[in-house]
Amino acid sequence: MNKLSTEKFLQAVEICKSLQTVLTQRSNLPCVAIQLLCEVAKDPANFLALRHQYATEVAAALKAVEAYATSVDNWRVDCEIGFGVKDHCNIISFFLNLPTGNFTRFSGNLATPEIITELIADWQGIDLAPLVLVGVTQI
Repeated sequence: MNKLSTEKFLQAVEICKSLQTVLTQRSNLPCVAIQLLCEVAKDPANFLALRHQYATEVAAALKAVEAYATSVDNWRVDCEIGFGVKDHCNIISFFLNLPTGNFTRFSGNLATPEIITELIADWQGIDLAPLVLVGVTQI
């Protein structure tokens, strides 16, 4: 595994876990995490290996993302990808649950793996579609 990719992945996970400290507040931290996850996902096999290797940390990050997403409105923040913070949490949940496609959606936008993979492909040129097995959980 690439050391830089590992560092970026772990940085994204730590950012997600830090969302516990900004509950009920508008934050661009989810957007920063998405940008890091996209950088790592440019090598999908490495991304999946990191996700597996750091499963315990990923589980903690997902809990923090859920706590954050359920405490905020879908506010827009200054973010290259657009959308609102709940939408960003959808994308993070999608990434951190790969390859299953079972992810928690916190808003009605970006509600399927297909929509998110298309968005990531258009925005970053990364094709994650082959990695996804379909299934969605809604909160």
